[in-house]
Amino acid sequence: MGQRSNTETIIAILKAFLDQRTWKQADLARQVGVAPATIHKRLVELSSNGVPLESQKDHPHVFWSVPKSWYPGGVLLTGEQMAQVLRQLSHLPKSKARNLLIESLLKYLPRPRAMAAVIPAETTEREEQYLPVIEDSASQKVALQFRYFTANRGTEGTRHASVHRIVLGPPARFVATCHRSGDLKWFRVESVSDAKLDSRETFREADPKDVDAHLRASLDGFHEGGAPAKHMFFVSAPDARWVARNLMEGMAFEDVPGGIRVTLETSALKRLARYVVGLGGSAKALTPALEAEVVMLAKGALEANASK
Repeated sequence: MGQRSNTETIIAILKAFLDQRTWKQADLARQVGVAPATIHKRLVELSSNGVPLESQKDHPHVFWSVPKSWYPGGVLLTGEQMAQVLRQLSHLPKSKARNLLIESLLKYLPRPRAMAAVIPAETTEREEQYLPVIEDSASQKVALQFRYFTANRGTEGTRHASVHRIVLGPPARFVATCHRSGDLKWFRVESVSDAKLDSRETFREADPKDVDAHLRASLDGFHEGGAPAKHMFFVSAPDARWVARNLMEGMAFEDVPGGIRVTLETSALKRLARYVVGLGGSAKALTPALEAEVVMLAKGALEANASK
């Protein structure tokens, strides 16, 4: 056998494991071109330096293996797996990070593929900038400090919150415990600025059941407080056919003479009323609280648009 430098030996070992995931130690020594004692020493060195090598003795042989997905500095994917990852990435909202990942994958696909005719949602600059730190608050359980614009008051202020769930939307929103009120609340990422983790503020845990209940009682990212109430409305044909296929999450319908009856339990009465009003003359509220809210909204719209 010729003499190999340590570097040449290690490179040859890594290449061998890329070609074949399990080697008998004696066969690997012959493949690399070094003595069995040398190959054993280098394998031990690689293992102690982070290469995920596993050895198994089957007297008189020793077998060395790496995981099937192992690749130095990354994960090994087949061409078809890379194509599937590319397909999933193409469905994500556009962002700089998404576009860079797509460009990288296209370089390494066996045959470059044209992007599918998919028009993804757009990610706003604020969503792209602040979603990562909001996600870190939830995953690391560290309080989030941020400035937030409250639309109904028209003011912006600094606050703390403990993030529990993130709904990517669009628009992107998150449910968090507000440290001012101690309540679970929805926040829109587009209204966030200057967000950062603040380990000096204690993260406030929330019972996952309470968070799930808050999500179920919400409608389109709105929760007006209090316990959810049951509401119903009727939609007449022929609009009922379209509405039945485009109901908001949490709504259920049943066929009734002349159309459909839609039922929902929610704490977002105002948001539900706006939805019903938007259906125009084809929709009619069937429960008192919803009827009162719909009538108030409809009267307000008529007065605002009445000719003077």
